[in-house]
Amino acid sequence: MTAPLRVADLATDIRELTEAEVDASIRWLWAHATPDGDGCGLVLDRDDLPGVATVAATGFALAAWCVGVERGILDHDEVLTRARGTLRTLEESVPHRNGFLAHFVDAATGERQGRSEYSTIDTTLALCGAVVAASFFGDADLDARLERLLSRIDWRWLSAERDGRTVLRMAWVSDREDDYADGADEAGFVSAWSMTAEQLTMYLLAAGHADVSEGLARDLWRGFDKPIGSYGGHECVYEPGGTLFTYHFPLAFYPFQRVRDLDGRDWWANAREASLASQAWCADQADRWKTYAAGLWGPAAGLGPAGYVVNGARPSAREPHADGTIPPVSLFGALPLAPDAVAPALRLLRDEHPGAWNEWGATDGVNLEGDAPWYAPPRYGLNKGATALLGAAALGSTLVWDAFSRHPWIARGADKLGFTPA
Repeated sequence: MTAPLRVADLATDIRELTEAEVDASIRWLWAHATPDGDGCGLVLDRDDLPGVATVAATGFALAAWCVGVERGILDHDEVLTRARGTLRTLEESVPHRNGFLAHFVDAATGERQGRSEYSTIDTTLALCGAVVAASFFGDADLDARLERLLSRIDWRWLSAERDGRTVLRMAWVSDREDDYADGADEAGFVSAWSMTAEQLTMYLLAAGHADVSEGLARDLWRGFDKPIGSYGGHECVYEPGGTLFTYHFPLAFYPFQRVRDLDGRDWWANAREASLASQAWCADQADRWKTYAAGLWGPAAGLGPAGYVVNGARPSAREPHADGTIPPVSLFGALPLAPDAVAPALRLLRDEHPGAWNEWGATDGVNLEGDAPWYAPPRYGLNKGATALLGAAALGSTLVWDAFSRHPWIARGADKLGFTPA
């Protein structure tokens, strides 16, 4: 088993920078959540769109607020009160379809925004955070609401057969009112998780359900592609676009370094190799991109100078998309995996790019391709959440991993999936 990182594993200056970033991210998640009412606890998608929240960022926040209690920057009783309100919001205010939550919702009321999809991954991230909060606090109200939220999900509804494999669809969406009745047609379903990406914890939630048999749970785990590729001597199961956040998000909640899956795979080591491959690929693109030439790396999804972009690196199924933007969350996400590889880029950001930081910590995107450096103006809830959890892990905290993995629902899911101790 890979031992948890200790504080001593980080250089003093990187530890101090990470502590400041983790605390700033937690404070962002606290300040940009609805404090009470029907939308209590809902966290903004981005801080320049004050009316729009996302349930996925809310899930990251639920776990990050617990880390805030551990770090002494948030009050235990205040976080418990807000956690209770947040699970009440998820259960009673946010619309759901067969248990799957609407992705984008009104921050004040929880009402669905436009045609926002009922999403498997965003529901997963919301409930991962809810699991952490319930496990951390050991509170009867949280336990009861979490059990109802998890139990009402009908995983079979979004299961499908594709080319002889069982997969989970990504979402359901409809703009026809009569489709909300039972028997919505196939046109309402959106794509499928047929590839390796950020969805690993989703199978733990599904497998923990009493209505999901061991056979179905394992069929779903085996149902997504796991292609193996390499770059710069680093071999991994890769995501089609090579975008880095997909490797990091599952590690924010579940300690994959402590287990092997039913095929004996080490997903922690896989994420480390993917991170180092991304670094190697970026270094080899130095003649094309000034951002990479400067020593920054970790292309992923986020805001670039021309708008939202999904960048990637090798290995990938196709030529990676690139515009020269890197999100600092990639570096903090890779920090618990490969601290020595990440440290030079973090020092570069700290020393040469003061415009990339403010009271809320690192910006969401840095691009050096123009005449002057560009820094994304808003902060995103998802990235602040991932930074908080993975940055805290790099500092040595196992709070989230322990709280999540010991919850009976998750332990049952891991057992059904055939996970074994490392």
